[in-house]
Parts: sequence; structure tokens; C-alpha cells
Amino acid sequence: MNSGATAAVAQNRRTRSRPPSAASSRKSDDPSAASANGNGKGPSKPTSPNHVAGERTVKKLRLSKALTIPEGTTVSEACRRMAARRVDAVLLTDVNGLLSGIVTDKDIATRVIAEGLRVEQTIISKIMTRSPHYVTADTLAIEALQKMVQ
Repeated sequence: MNSGATAAVAQNRRTRSRPPSAASSRKSDDPSAASANGNGKGPSKPTSPNHVAGERTVKKLRLSKALTIPEGTTVSEACRRMAARRVDAVLLTDVNGLLSGIVTDKDIATRVIAEGLRVEQTIISKIMTRSPHYVTADTLAIEALQKMVQ
């Protein structure tokens, strides 16, 4: 490798804001991308015939795993788990392990604290939003975003 190529790789590593696997999967219509990505072949093809170049699925976003707890959990325990994971929402599951609801930190503030309910005795399912809308891992990220803003 010549010194110019080494400097370009080093500069790329210093300025890259995404993990290498995410950056290397990036699609581009720029003809210079063929030499920049190091394989000399140009932009890669979409991983699925249903997805156009540049469109990512929810799975490709590499989101952290959601905190899930049984709907019979107390608000106090839910808060402890949310704090430990540093998240502001929790998904609730029924006895069959299926999604039954969602609770956010705002729900706890407005439906428990503001109402004077006792966190140690209040069951989380009492304050949950039932049947939340959701998307699957193979949903396009743009479709997920559109669903969130509806």
C-alpha cells in the first residue's frame, strides 16, 4: 500500500462516525466510491430484491434491544429496571410473552406520581398504553419513521 493510500485509510478511520460494518454497507451512486471502499467493484447491490439501494431496514439500524417486562410487574420494579438500562420506556408482555402494552417515563410521572398512586403497590399494566403500534425488523426504516409520526 502506498503512503497516500495509507494516509487516506488513516484519515477515514479518524473521521468515521459509524462502526466499520455500517460504513462499509453504505450505498453510493458516486463512481469514486469504488476506489474509496477498497474493493474496486463499485457500489454493492441491495441485500434484498424488494429494497432499493440506500434504503435500510429497522434491523440494519442496529437499535439496542428493548426492555421487556411482564405486565404484572410493579411500577417500582419497572422504574428500577428502566434506570438500570438507562431507558425511558418499557414494553409489557402478557402471560404468553406477547406484546400487550408500553409505558414511558412520562406515563409514570402523569399517571402514577401526579395521581398520588403508590409505586410499590401499583401494577404497571394499570397505567400502560394497550396495543401499541409496532414494526418488524424487516420494515424499511423510512416506513417505521412514517408510522411513528402518524
